[in-house]
Amino acid sequence: MADRMSRIALDIRFSLLHQHGSFSQAYSATVQPGLEYFGDEQGFIAYKMVGATALVLSDPVAPRQHHDLLIRRFLGEQHDACFCQVSHPVAKLLSSFGFFVNEFGAESRIDLAGYDFSGQGKRHLRNATNRTDRLGYVIRECSIAEVGADTVQAVSDVWKRTRTVRNREVSFLSRPVVFSAEPDVRWFFCFAHDGKLLAFGMFDPVYELGRVVGYAAQAHRHLPDADSLVQQAIKRRAIETFKAEGRKWLFIGIAPFAGIHDWRRVDAAGAAGQEFRRNWLVRRTFRLAYKSALINRFIYPWKTICEHKLQFRGALPQTYYAFNKSPSLPRLLKVLRACDIL
Repeated sequence: MADRMSRIALDIRFSLLHQHGSFSQAYSATVQPGLEYFGDEQGFIAYKMVGATALVLSDPVAPRQHHDLLIRRFLGEQHDACFCQVSHPVAKLLSSFGFFVNEFGAESRIDLAGYDFSGQGKRHLRNATNRTDRLGYVIRECSIAEVGADTVQAVSDVWKRTRTVRNREVSFLSRPVVFSAEPDVRWFFCFAHDGKLLAFGMFDPVYELGRVVGYAAQAHRHLPDADSLVQQAIKRRAIETFKAEGRKWLFIGIAPFAGIHDWRRVDAAGAAGQEFRRNWLVRRTFRLAYKSALINRFIYPWKTICEHKLQFRGALPQTYYAFNKSPSLPRLLKVLRACDIL
């Protein structure tokens, strides 16, 4: 069996996704254009080549017991590899292979069963609903065909012109919008009182053992003249909908470079700071990207993205960035290139 997954039909990738796609980037790893695949019917790794470096998108889509062998086989072909936004178990595995492992940013995850909108910390979400109601906005779920692909894309195009990265879709860590129906992807739209489309939110499915158990917030865009809290209102409606359906999770998404601690400190047991072999330059670069006003204004608004996601007060499991070749700075630049930020 050839290792290149590109020779295996998309329906096999979907079959693996349905059984093992219980993390936020699994759907994107399965379908995002521009990715390459390594694996077989037991599981696959999604990655993007930038120069000689293979940039892996999140965890393997495979049973956990197959991660070790699958990653070993992958590294047998790709000797220069970076793994982006991986979970703690995969980070531990990569560390055992000699990788540097750094914190990459907390991922906001809402456990829907016990979630509500009470408390001072969630006042922005309550205010969002109150304000959109007063303005006569209507939020509802419907298909993109009902609204019209051209209408939705027009909102997206206007929104992109307000961003730092104006002329292209950010990709890799963020799945580009597909303006057509996709399996199990959900759309929520916000309309003005006169029926004009103001904003939308797209949610990718998260699977476990063959069924949809949650969603991952993907693309969320709005017109500049829409209320500033419209995206919070859309996410609140989505949370209420998914909770009523009995889903487990809504992944709000990664807050890049948020929650990166001083790894030189150790916990009471004296072990936390020694778990991984960190790279000091990567850590400093991530913290600078989060804190620098110039970087946030002229390159990418990392801090604004983080602040939005943290408003939902979900669980914040850390994700990790791992690499096995130095120097580290060129590989960080390759990640930005893979995302089409540079």
